[in-house]
Amino acid sequence: MSLSRSLLNLTALPLKLGRRHRPRRSPLNPRILIIRRNRLGDMIYTLPLLYALRRHYAQSHLAVACDPAGAPIAEACPAVNEVIVLERGVNPWAAMVTNAARLQDFDWVVAAKGGFDRRLATLTRLTNGAIRVGFTRRADRPSSCYTDPVALPDDPHEEHQIDTLFRLLRPLGLLNPSKFTTDLSLRLPQSSRDFAAALLAQPAFFRFMLINLSSTVPLKFREEDFAALATRILAATDLTVGLVAAPADQPKARELAARMASERVVAVATPGPLDLAALLEHAAFLITPEGGAAHLAATVDTPALVLWSEGPFKKWHSRGIGHAFVHPEPGERILPVERVWQALQPFLVPKT
Repeated sequence: MSLSRSLLNLTALPLKLGRRHRPRRSPLNPRILIIRRNRLGDMIYTLPLLYALRRHYAQSHLAVACDPAGAPIAEACPAVNEVIVLERGVNPWAAMVTNAARLQDFDWVVAAKGGFDRRLATLTRLTNGAIRVGFTRRADRPSSCYTDPVALPDDPHEEHQIDTLFRLLRPLGLLNPSKFTTDLSLRLPQSSRDFAAALLAQPAFFRFMLINLSSTVPLKFREEDFAALATRILAATDLTVGLVAAPADQPKARELAARMASERVVAVATPGPLDLAALLEHAAFLITPEGGAAHLAATVDTPALVLWSEGPFKKWHSRGIGHAFVHPEPGERILPVERVWQALQPFLVPKT
């Protein structure tokens, strides 16, 4: 037995003392835990896995443990019974043990990430689940963390995250889960619907589209380019242009709206992602960099033009109805406004 395995076993042993449920490998209605770390988009593309589990194990208790960014999405998924928000803490190892102590009452534990992650694998081991599933780093070696390790696809960047995560369900008896569902739908809370309704009651929002200014990657479309694009939309349609952004970028949205000085350009401060989703339900379309806003649009079937900057496209592109993409040419530092404008033509509603 390796030193790392021995250390994990010793750490996991006392954590069992606090559990109320004794995990079983083959229960009739298993208590299932999905651990999904990282951001909003990661959780959105875990939804099909959650819906597939719910359809196959209708009476099971299905829980999600996630970082704060993913919690609103998990809480809005009707397939989920319980959401456990993981603590970060100053010391990563201490935080992991603290989190693991809260995750001791599950029969099956799935580490939902489209690749091997040592920290996630360690947390999964410390849950003491009878079945622990996750992607292995080396298919030719036994795993010290997973009872049922899963091999990654030959090139994970050539397969969408949804389809990669479905591979984790095979040890749980779902050999072809994609035939069950690829559902991305959310149950939006009434507070989010009330937020959207208050905006829709304003005359400016009788017909509108949204531009998202925020991105988690270096963006190849500048603020002045968004302004130029919005000016063209105002001239070609009767739509109001709503400017949305992540909380840190909302001052930028307000400044841009003030500079444009048009009654049909409005900065909209959305308190949270589900409030944005509720507003997206009523938008004619969305223009956005790749990332969370594009994925939210996919959950409510809002058409979107997505400005791609970097990253593996096949793995992470939004899977929404009516989504189109503008990619930079090799070596291109900025997406030209004219190319984006041409890609936008199918989305536009002409003035009547």
